[in-house]
Amino acid sequence: MKPKQINAILFILTMIMALVCYHQSEAKSFIGRLKCVLVVRNVEGCVDAIKKATKGDYNGLDKECCVAISGITNDCLPIIFPESPAIGLLVKAACARILDYGN
Repeated sequence: MKPKQINAILFILTMIMALVCYHQSEAKSFIGRLKCVLVVRNVEGCVDAIKKATKGDYNGLDKECCVAISGITNDCLPIIFPESPAIGLLVKAACARILDYGN
């Protein structure tokens, strides 16, 4: 084989490997986003309570929902609260108070 042919084959193999790696990381990020959302979706009424809490109405947050919310990691906050992850911190703080008062 000529050096130009070898270089072309190596280039093509490199591009294929880059595409395979990219798609694998894309799938992993989707699974990560899905896990973030499922934490709160598995608790009945929790999604609605979170929506109300983002508007300042914390009455819908019950103990079960707050346990789920307290399990949300900080890297999930931008996924669950895309407009403002800081609101997620406020909701988590409200839940921490609810859980403290419940004990």
